[in-house]
Amino acid sequence: MGWIGKRAGVLALALVVLGAPQALAAAAVGDTSNLGPVDVTLPTILAPMIVDSRIENYAYITIVLKPAAPAGILAIREKVPFLQDVFLRELNGPTIVKADDPKSVDETALKARLVARMNQILPAGTVAELKFQPLVVAPVRAQQ
Repeated sequence: MGWIGKRAGVLALALVVLGAPQALAAAAVGDTSNLGPVDVTLPTILAPMIVDSRIENYAYITIVLKPAAPAGILAIREKVPFLQDVFLRELNGPTIVKADDPKSVDETALKARLVARMNQILPAGTVAELKFQPLVVAPVRAQQ
């Protein structure tokens, strides 16, 4: 047996000793109780930042949902297409810009709007927290 075979054997033994098969088997059948709550990150959405009826910038917004319980992970993932739809519609509706700073996203107001939409899709108590990854603001056109 070559050195590759020995390393593979040691790796297999380590996985057996550490209990990886049970965790992998549980995850495969949908039992997430041993995994603990895992955040669900939705695909990034490009949202217009409208000031005086003109698009001034775009915000790249990545929404992260923290499940309240391990079982919530599957419920959230099952509804991702519906969540993306309502979030996209909300981000392209009323402005997301801060009233006193037109180059910034009003994260507090936006979060409240998105939570209201999320609660229309998911059962109450499924999500413990809606949060944003750092927002990126990009200008529509080059500054002159």
